[in-house]
Amino acid sequence: MDRDRKDRLPMTVQTVKLGRERFVLLREKDYRDLKAKAARGGRVREGRRLTAQDRGDIAEAVRRRNEPARPYARLRKELGLA
Repeated sequence: MDRDRKDRLPMTVQTVKLGRERFVLLREKDYRDLKAKAARGGRVREGRRLTAQDRGDIAEAVRRRNEPARPYARLRKELGLA
C-alpha cells in the first residue's frame, strides 16, 4: 500500500473501562503523531524537503515580486506594439 495513503487511514482505537473510568488505547506511533501534530498547531507536515533548485526559484520569485511594475501601455510602446 502507498505510504502516503497508509498514513491517512484512520487509526484503530480501543476503549477499556476500569471501574468508573474509561481509557483509550491506541498505537504508540499514532500517539506520537497526534502529539507532534498538536505541537505544530494542527498543521500537517509536508514530507518533501526543498531542493537547491526550489530555493533558487523561490528567491527569484521574491526578487521579481519586489521589482517595480511597469504599466502595460508603456511596455507595449517599448516593444513597438502600440
